[in-house]
Amino acid sequence: MRGAPDGLQADLYAILGVARAATGAEIRRAYRKLALQHHPDRAGSASGATFARIAEAYRMLSDPTARTAYDAHLFERERAFGTPARGADGSAWSVQSVGWAASFRRAIPGLVARLSGPLERLIAAGCARVDADGVLELELTAVEAARGGTAVVEMALPILCPTCGGVASPRGVWCRRCEHAGRVTETVAVEVRFPAAARDGLLVTAALRQAAVVVQRARLRVSR
Repeated sequence: MRGAPDGLQADLYAILGVARAATGAEIRRAYRKLALQHHPDRAGSASGATFARIAEAYRMLSDPTARTAYDAHLFERERAFGTPARGADGSAWSVQSVGWAASFRRAIPGLVARLSGPLERLIAAGCARVDADGVLELELTAVEAARGGTAVVEMALPILCPTCGGVASPRGVWCRRCEHAGRVTETVAVEVRFPAAARDGLLVTAALRQAAVVVQRARLRVSR
């Protein structure tokens, strides 16, 4: 079996020392712990390369759209080479190139580009709306509904505060960012997967990469 190219061996999850099913909060905690250990101001200039890899891994895995794309990339890579991705030395923070930049976006399998992008743009184009109950509605064509696919919609939703991890409360921890609320509203990527032969009015639960986001539902509308 042919070996994996050197630039594709490191695993962003391994760099942070977390499982691939890790929540956003777990990823943030792992990053903060490693950043304290390996920041050049603490560990010396020799740790600069290691810290850069840690920061890049966190930048990718904390971005819901980038993480979704990276997961697809991992699946395809491991299917091609037949082995889980690891750093060159097997450690959790190999300093070799990860072979993945935040600016690189691999296509999500089945992505429906017409239904993907910022919510405001999709609403303006007549592709989406949010009803009075906060349910995201997507307008599918008959062909899209028959084929099935995935839409990635960027929309503002409440998430756990990235600064305090959601632990702030009026009678407990103070957080300047969320002011006791434990949550902030930020733009996140909502991944809506719809099956082949999707029927009009079908209600699905959207997948979100951020931890502890309020459950987002989506309803499919199929044009006739």
